[in-house]
Amino acid sequence: MARPVARRLLSLSLASCAVLAAAPAGALAAPSSAAPSSAVAAGSQSLRQVWPAGANGAWAWTEDLNGRPQGVARTVNGGKTWQRVTPPGLAEQTAGKVITGFFALGTRDAWVTYGGIDNAATQHITATTDGGRHWTVVGQEPLTTVSYSSYTYDCGLDFVSASVGWCQAEPAFVGSEGVALYRTTDGGRHWRRISTTGPNGNKTGSLPWACDKDIQFSTTSTGWAGFACPKVAPLYETTNGGRTWIKREVTAPPGGPIDSGSGFTGQPLVSGSRGAVGYTISGRPLKSLVYVSTDSGTAWRPVTPPGQPEGWVADAISPASWRLVDGDHILATNNAGKTWRAITSNVTFDIYYAFDDPTPPVVDFATSQVGWIASTSLWRTTNGGKTWRRMAVPGT
Repeated sequence: MARPVARRLLSLSLASCAVLAAAPAGALAAPSSAAPSSAVAAGSQSLRQVWPAGANGAWAWTEDLNGRPQGVARTVNGGKTWQRVTPPGLAEQTAGKVITGFFALGTRDAWVTYGGIDNAATQHITATTDGGRHWTVVGQEPLTTVSYSSYTYDCGLDFVSASVGWCQAEPAFVGSEGVALYRTTDGGRHWRRISTTGPNGNKTGSLPWACDKDIQFSTTSTGWAGFACPKVAPLYETTNGGRTWIKREVTAPPGGPIDSGSGFTGQPLVSGSRGAVGYTISGRPLKSLVYVSTDSGTAWRPVTPPGQPEGWVADAISPASWRLVDGDHILATNNAGKTWRAITSNVTFDIYYAFDDPTPPVVDFATSQVGWIASTSLWRTTNGGKTWRRMAVPGT
């Protein structure tokens, strides 16, 4: 995607509200021609999440599902070699030292949250500015207590620079979701709550209480809140760092009323007057579209991919250049859906969207030729998606 690609996040086997990527069917067990990563023997850890950082860089968070080893690794050469860059003292899951979150900005800046897993457990933040060579504990995640729940919620990190970022807590309720949004201007050392949404009425300019939400920022002032709803999902934009939100116009997708749920998948990519973002309607069959804007994100209309309805995973390289993946099929357009090209890949992927905070994509094309897909393994292509190679991540 043609914005700071380091912010693009691929996520795997997270808990309940995660982006899920099932194992690629069939071809997943086939031998991979990917170069080995260092001299690391296969281990007992599995990929938790992957953060591509452009065409050649990526971070991987791994963990043992039985609760022992965990780690962070980084590559800057397309997965040929990896460096273990786990923060000191966090290679094993011990009391108060379980890695609970991660965010990367490029190949140098990254943040790890760690702490206990009990309700209201303190979550510390440690950060690096040199690719994981050194880590510094900078602060703690803010915790949110809400009147309609017995739990205290921590939040997910989202940074646009080494200093400016957000922490988004989403206390859930039946059919709705509140939001407590915090902002930092010193890399996570201090946080200030700037926006709150609750069930007892909202202030003017706040996000509505209904539906699940995914908030992501593209600049220090601009962010988007995509919704998942059992109706036409709304889309909101902020231009003042999250203090107030503006509802944007979304044309209903074709095919009649939506009664089985729908939602935006990922953050809108807006450049100049043009924008694009994926949108999926749940049901049988799953149906995915791409919404486009020609007025800088004020109004959005749907573009339907050719052929029968499919649950495409959509990734925008630019507002006009998109790649849609389903199984071993890839649809490519470089003119905002006016014409399409079909690509058959050597791997059959079974991937789909859910929501996290913020929701990461599971497909990331850094350019028209180089892209990443994360499932139970990490895959990379250098020929536009025709051939995918499995990347060997340390510990997995």
